Amino acid sequence: MKSTSPALSSIWLVVEKISSMAITLAITLLLARYLGPESFGDLNYLLALVTLISPLAAFGLNGLITREIVLNRHRTNQILGTATIIRLCTAFTSSLLMWICMSFFVEEKYTFDFTLLLVANVFTSFLVFDYWLQAHVANQYAVKVRLFILIFASFLKLICIFYDATLNVFIYVSALEISMQGVGFILIYYLKGKGLKKLVFCWRTAKELLSQSWLLLLSGLAAVVYLKIDQIMLGHMTTSEQVGLYAVASRLSEVWYFFPVAIVSSFFPKLLDVKGIDKHQYHLQLQKLNDFLFVGALLLSIFVTVFVDPIIDILFGSAYINSADILIIHIWAGLFIFMRALLSKWLLAEGLLRFSLISQLAGAIMNVAMNWLLIPFYGGVGAAIATVISYAAASYLALLLNTKTWPMAKIMTKSFILPFRLLRKGVYIYSEPEKT
Repeated sequence: MKSTSPALSSIWLVVEKISSMAITLAITLLLARYLGPESFGDLNYLLALVTLISPLAAFGLNGLITREIVLNRHRTNQILGTATIIRLCTAFTSSLLMWICMSFFVEEKYTFDFTLLLVANVFTSFLVFDYWLQAHVANQYAVKVRLFILIFASFLKLICIFYDATLNVFIYVSALEISMQGVGFILIYYLKGKGLKKLVFCWRTAKELLSQSWLLLLSGLAAVVYLKIDQIMLGHMTTSEQVGLYAVASRLSEVWYFFPVAIVSSFFPKLLDVKGIDKHQYHLQLQKLNDFLFVGALLLSIFVTVFVDPIIDILFGSAYINSADILIIHIWAGLFIFMRALLSKWLLAEGLLRFSLISQLAGAIMNVAMNWLLIPFYGGVGAAIATVISYAAASYLALLLNTKTWPMAKIMTKSFILPFRLLRKGVYIYSEPEKT
């Protein structure tokens, strides 16, 4: 198998992310216009339910697989074989439990469609081979497979739109897309690996992996609750149309979340080098990077708030104009999400992963609670308010409760008052007496 340099591997991933983001957004625009708010809401509701169990299916093993293979290459067959069996069991069990729980809530006309999506979810077990590729710095193969599947599924959706297909057909295509991901990575390992027959299950390896995975499992659950629980609760407590309107607003808001992660991932290694040499300079650089993220999110939020009506009308049409009120609120969550990208790396560098998990779980619980309180009165707008409040609590206010996180709380606070800092600096420079 051909490996690439870390830099080239990162370029592959960035190209994939930008390409997939553009393709997904374009298909979402067409689907939303074609299906209308109600049917588009039903589609997003069912997909959100499947996404909700994805952390249980992964069981926190994703990052561990890459690390264990890098550290123990001679045990690759054991690690991959064991992780695959674990994920098959957890994916099947979580899908079955979700089917039993939701059989009482999902409309009868969508029972077969939802079952098909859950069956497709079991195939995600084979994404373990993606982390094998990452361990060998061979992301180019994974990128090619994912982009091929995305383009193929997008082409099928375009055909379905052209031939006036029903919502059920789009659900079948989504199930096919999910299952193809797993099949694609099996094929890669079959062609580039040492053969599927050499994979073995080992109880000792299973215990080692599971003993380390629970923290990552909880973190993954918290993350997916942040992203999808609002749509699920909207589906239960309001109408499919509300879900469709909210899905449009959240998609336009969340499409930007890739950029802070990419920016921080690029700059943070250099910050760590500075940390070991000059702590004062390290904190100055942290402040500059956080200011940059804050300003980027602020400008984006202001732009969307000012031009929200034409943005919604041009992209999705007049049927979704009520998404504007939701988007105006939801976009401001970006202030905390952009800075959270840096906070997550800082917590990792400072050895505060347990705090990171606790804050994420607390934020997720608050998100559920706020949705429960606000959705009955305000619908999608209430869900957007809950999102902003929960992100603010988990990504900023929680930092004030622990003395170990006060340095980052101070940095964020200074970013919030950036205009006053700049004004003060400008006054200081202006009033500084000339040297003689």
